[in-house]
Amino acid sequence: MKKLFQYVLITAVIAGIGFGGYTLWQQRQQAAVVTVEILDETVAERGSLRVTVSATGAVTPQRQVPLLFESQSAVTEILVSDGDDVRAGDVLARLDTTDADSLLNEASLVLEVQRIAYELLTSPPRREDIAVAQAALDSALASMYAAASSGVSAQDQQIASVQSELARNQLWQAQLQRDIAVNSPGWSPDIAALLPNGGADIPQEIIDSANNALAGFLPSSPQVDPNSLEAGLNQAAYGVAIADSNYNATESRSGDRAGVSSAQAAAIAAQVALDRLTNGATERDLQLAEIGLRQAELTVESAQTSLNRAMLVAPFDGMIARNNLVIGELPPSQLPAMLLVDTSGFYVDIAVDETDVVDLALDQPVELDFDALPDERLTGHVSRINLVPTVVGQLVTYPVRVTLDNGDQGLPVRVGMTATAIIVVNELQDVLILPNRFIRLDRVTGNAFVTVQNDEGTFAEIPVVLGLRNEVASEIVSGLEEGVRVVLIPRATFDPIGF
Repeated sequence: MKKLFQYVLITAVIAGIGFGGYTLWQQRQQAAVVTVEILDETVAERGSLRVTVSATGAVTPQRQVPLLFESQSAVTEILVSDGDDVRAGDVLARLDTTDADSLLNEASLVLEVQRIAYELLTSPPRREDIAVAQAALDSALASMYAAASSGVSAQDQQIASVQSELARNQLWQAQLQRDIAVNSPGWSPDIAALLPNGGADIPQEIIDSANNALAGFLPSSPQVDPNSLEAGLNQAAYGVAIADSNYNATESRSGDRAGVSSAQAAAIAAQVALDRLTNGATERDLQLAEIGLRQAELTVESAQTSLNRAMLVAPFDGMIARNNLVIGELPPSQLPAMLLVDTSGFYVDIAVDETDVVDLALDQPVELDFDALPDERLTGHVSRINLVPTVVGQLVTYPVRVTLDNGDQGLPVRVGMTATAIIVVNELQDVLILPNRFIRLDRVTGNAFVTVQNDEGTFAEIPVVLGLRNEVASEIVSGLEEGVRVVLIPRATFDPIGF
């Protein structure tokens, strides 16, 4: 009986506590309906969801080239201004080309001469040319013959011979006078000593007879010193030497040797020229002519190159972004002469975080917003993703290039404009989505929760499973139905007893 009373008492207490708790819960629910503040609300609905990666960069042209002169002289002409559009090959400016023009003219003349000489070697000879060469050869031969026959005459040679004989006779007379003047005892004349070759060609009896006859005519005067007669004898000997020298010189002058040599050289040259005309040029002559022609062509090319260096030419179509030239002054040494920008295309280099770069791929579509064009949105595509990152402290990013599509050329895009690139890495259609601000993520478990309002006006936090997620909204895979009202209330109003 006592135990039964205890059971009844415990049951009554529990029932009382339960009733009291229910009453308190109901009161609080009624108070919550009245006092809970709803910060924001939305309805779970179906739609499209895109996942993007965004970054900011500056607009850069496809090509931007500083143009420089390859030579140094005063600027004489500037043909463009800042902002002008130019075509590839257009001349933008010129320097003074006085010296270069002179070199080109001289080289062109030399080239023309070499070309004419080569054509003469390779062309068949004309009759007129052969006739002229033959006439030149005949003239050279005639000159050679005339020079060869223009020597000393026979009369001059005879006179020189007679003079030599007279001088020799005078020497003999002087020698005879000396011998006669000596007339010393025991002396007898010796005719043989006075004759040529010692009288070897004359019979001895004749020589002896002459000696005896001469001895009969010798004077009986006292003996004379022969040394006193040496001066006249020496003078006579010198006269013989001079006469013999003149005779030998006359004999050796058989013609005009210098004139003969010159005429002979001219004849050889004329014969060679005639042979070339009639027989054609040799292989060696053709090779030499080709070498000379090629050298002249290279000289002209070099002179033309020097002339081209004095011109500033656009290497591609574009716009003159900057002109640093002044007429009459030298081009600047520290700055480019001009800055040429290729306006046919632009790109934006951005830095993408290492956690996002794994979702990027080449040719992914990109949307670009410009601070300077708030009402315009351009399109582009990913054209380059660097393999090597840029590390700044703990921040690791990868350079990514976004190339603007050519279809947006009509918009006033300028170099250096700030652009925000939005790269679409994933996109879903017709999925249940909810704004991220209505989703609570548990930091410990990673689970997601949303707060819904029931039909009775009460609130409940329910778990949901998330799918694709971007910076604004998330895909709700399960846990929430379409059309359910989701609210955002202050976290201080949640009561564990009430939920």
